[in-house]
Amino acid sequence: MKIQTPELDARVKERVQGAEARGLQGALNRLFGIAHQPKIVADPRGFKRVTQGEPYPEGAVFETLLEAYETYTGDLGALRVGASRVTQILNLPTWPSVFGSTLNQLLIRDYGETDYRWRDVVTSATRADNFHLLERFRTQAFGDLPEVDEDAPYLEAAVRGDEKYEYGVSTRGANLTVTRGAIIDDRVAAITNAVAKLGRAAWRTFARAVWNLAVNNATYGVDGKSWFHSDHGNVGAAALSVASLTAAAAAIFAQKEPGSDDRLGLSGPFLLVVPVELENTARCLNASDQVESAPNPWRGRFGINGERIFVNPLLADADDWFLFDVSGRVQIIEAAFLFRRQNPELFEANDEREGEMLREDGIVFKMRHEWGLAVADYRGVYKAEVA
Repeated sequence: MKIQTPELDARVKERVQGAEARGLQGALNRLFGIAHQPKIVADPRGFKRVTQGEPYPEGAVFETLLEAYETYTGDLGALRVGASRVTQILNLPTWPSVFGSTLNQLLIRDYGETDYRWRDVVTSATRADNFHLLERFRTQAFGDLPEVDEDAPYLEAAVRGDEKYEYGVSTRGANLTVTRGAIIDDRVAAITNAVAKLGRAAWRTFARAVWNLAVNNATYGVDGKSWFHSDHGNVGAAALSVASLTAAAAAIFAQKEPGSDDRLGLSGPFLLVVPVELENTARCLNASDQVESAPNPWRGRFGINGERIFVNPLLADADDWFLFDVSGRVQIIEAAFLFRRQNPELFEANDEREGEMLREDGIVFKMRHEWGLAVADYRGVYKAEVA
């Protein structure tokens, strides 16, 4: 039954007259401190970043969350929050959809601001269309091109086989309930904070999974061996020093192209990943002209101000360290996102959880993030497992 009161009708007509639903969406966004439309920017590897786009046009402004709720639903006093059907008026979008849109903008804004440097080592993003295993192939190297005599036919290039690995995507998620009390009490700051923490949790979960591939020495799917393995020539045991860094760089340089005896000649730029216990050592190695009275070949190799030294808060071992070639010449880790949805999403959960919504006297939003990771290559990475 549609709720109608003179007070509400007058208020709604005053605020909505001549305004489109998009303008009201902007008014709700501004209530939550979102002044600009999100802008999605993709880099050459396929990763999308959320940046600040155009400002929302001037229009209606909601003073409280309750006012916005009443405008969209006609439910004066928020008597039916959490009901399976809330009266909708003036042909506006449903309250859960417009509120969810605002929360999603909060989510992707905070999701994109966290920094675990995973983009340095996840070198490609791809699309998964289902939960089946993804197959990835890498054609091995061709030999040197033969000379072609005048009027002679070109020979067919000999394909030496493929390297293959498989992985799949899975679902991560959680629920977020906005209660009736939160709407009536105008707890905008609390809701904003909750969404921010949920976004950071999603980001941290993804980043932890990325770095755990290195920390836990994941399996390289092509040959079934550990990512860092003596057969791969990319593991050592020496503490962080000029000598051990030089040995690590030499090992990466000596890696050979698949199916060939030719060295790849990878020589950086490098990313040095260390635990906090090695931060001072790493920065001194990058900043010092001399080490032990000898010229320091690693001065500035990680950036003038150490920009490519990552003190990783997710590393628990106080002695182990990693060196990554981040030139982009070889892949390191590949990520797949279901339907290419790289950001986590919030949506109303009433279809599956209507009964719980009624009991909780609130609106339940489900956050879902679906992705998978795989080690793509071992040739640009090195790990020092220090006893």
